[in-house]
Amino acid sequence: MLGRLAQLGGSGAYGSAERQVVHPATSALRRPPRAVLILSVLLALVSPVFTAVSAKAATNRYEAESATVSQGLVEANHTGFSGTGFVNGDNLAGSYTEWAVNVPSAGSATLVLRYANGVAVNRSADVSVNGTVVSAGRAFNGTGNWDTWATSTLTASLNAGSNRIRISATTDNGNPNLDYLDVVAADAPASDYQAEAATLSQATVATNHTGFTGTGFVDYVNAPGGSIEWTVNVASAGAHTLTFRYANGTPAPRPMDISVNGTVSAAGKAFPATANWDTWADATVAVTLKAGVNTIRATGTDALGGPNVDRLAVSGSSGSDGQAPSVPASPRVTGTSASSISLAWNDSTDNVAVTGYRVYEGTALRASPATASATVTGLAASSAHSYTISAVDAAGNESGRSAAVTGTTSGTGGGVTADQLLAKVTTCSQISNGKYKTDSDVSSATVAVCNKTGAVFWKADMDIDCDGIRTTQCNEDTDCCFLPETACETSGGAALNAAQLPYVVVPSSSGIWNYTTKGIGCGTVVAVIYNGQIEYAVVGDTGPSEIIGEASYRTAADLGINPDPSNGGIDTGVTYIVFTGSGTKIATEENHSQAVTLGQQLAQQFVNNN
Repeated sequence: MLGRLAQLGGSGAYGSAERQVVHPATSALRRPPRAVLILSVLLALVSPVFTAVSAKAATNRYEAESATVSQGLVEANHTGFSGTGFVNGDNLAGSYTEWAVNVPSAGSATLVLRYANGVAVNRSADVSVNGTVVSAGRAFNGTGNWDTWATSTLTASLNAGSNRIRISATTDNGNPNLDYLDVVAADAPASDYQAEAATLSQATVATNHTGFTGTGFVDYVNAPGGSIEWTVNVASAGAHTLTFRYANGTPAPRPMDISVNGTVSAAGKAFPATANWDTWADATVAVTLKAGVNTIRATGTDALGGPNVDRLAVSGSSGSDGQAPSVPASPRVTGTSASSISLAWNDSTDNVAVTGYRVYEGTALRASPATASATVTGLAASSAHSYTISAVDAAGNESGRSAAVTGTTSGTGGGVTADQLLAKVTTCSQISNGKYKTDSDVSSATVAVCNKTGAVFWKADMDIDCDGIRTTQCNEDTDCCFLPETACETSGGAALNAAQLPYVVVPSSSGIWNYTTKGIGCGTVVAVIYNGQIEYAVVGDTGPSEIIGEASYRTAADLGINPDPSNGGIDTGVTYIVFTGSGTKIATEENHSQAVTLGQQLAQQFVNNN
């Protein structure tokens, strides 16, 4: 809602005259009056906007503390790092940190190294990819102190599948402290279907050879009749090309029957030798597919079975919509109970529109939510479950599967539930000097801020805050009141990303209530409760001084609330519990996992102490 305010100490987006000038037509509203919304819709109908579709790149983060470290330690004695720590290499030449990186397709990638160097001397290092130095003696100059982080960016060619990226110190000073490696590489084509996610018969998922994409490949049992079967969606009937990525480390071809919807289209299709099992090749088959769902089966016919198969790509007829959505990114566990696991992921994109998602456990469909979050229920206590997610559009196109995410349900009776928290906030000891409105256009103020041991709380609606970093979901076109700033910032000094980070907006300090008197500020953890779910978020922005009940796009999406800033939100039923006292703030504002971990601890304390 507003840019940096000295740790939320100043006035909010609608609490100062100069900020109101930015959007004078809104009259300090976060949710415009119904008439304004109707007018906006009418204008959109008569003024269509056409957006070019460009190639999409995916960014994957690899924390240094999860890498292979030679002559160094994982530490957390300086601030501002991502994840759970950073790598402090020994002060000698040759010490290194090496990441195992997996990308869906070969090509140029951008490598972003985050580091800190608290001395004035350059700590140079060689950057190598798969054993070849791609940047010799790369400079990692001083960053002022060990709590100040910087990034060093370079480009390199990566192989499809697994890669090794190593940072090796070239002087006796050793490497700088290393926080993470970001790899920005092109997504796999949306028409790619991983073999390990298909239905298998007399075949197993394996990872004992290099170069595969996704999380593994399929190894046929050495007998005829083993098969891999994919479910494929295409928008239009007609001629299509199937491209199988495979490896065959034996001298003789390994034939397979390729069938479509139960009928063999290519009998005994040869899959020739590929030099060794770490060398992959493509084999194509021309087929006719029907519009909608098709089954593609590859069945080994030789006594040794089929080759190792990595993935299937489908291309061909382009109807009104032949493009599948992008693969859902950053799947994560947002909450657990004794019988459920809640998940969230980043929104997929599509050339027309994403209409929903599918959550799989292995090959079994567990949920089909419309937004980028889901809760899988009916699970056993203390049980681990691994999920992948795909996106679908109105034409029936389904994306590839996301990376797997694993959650574990709590033990019987373990873990704080939404009902337990709500049971502690049934009565209000009001600390606000009066009450807040839920929106500027409502007639009366009805929401009080209430005090509890270790927290304050209020019960209100949820309006959608989309300010901060421009994204597909949050920008001037999607939000009439968009501002490219937030009151709190990331550890790198950037605005928050409302589309990706769960955060809550607090009212700017006023005669009604001054949140700073309770020690609340950037990074304070908040439990947001709606419809039996808990989202652990952080305080991230300030809002109008007379209005309460607002959270980021991602907070709403994770709770199953329509996150659209123009027509989303919910009018009632949301409880906000803001934890107070020492130890209630996370170190890295943008690190949601820190908020979840600390939030679960604070919630247990809150239940115990009230």
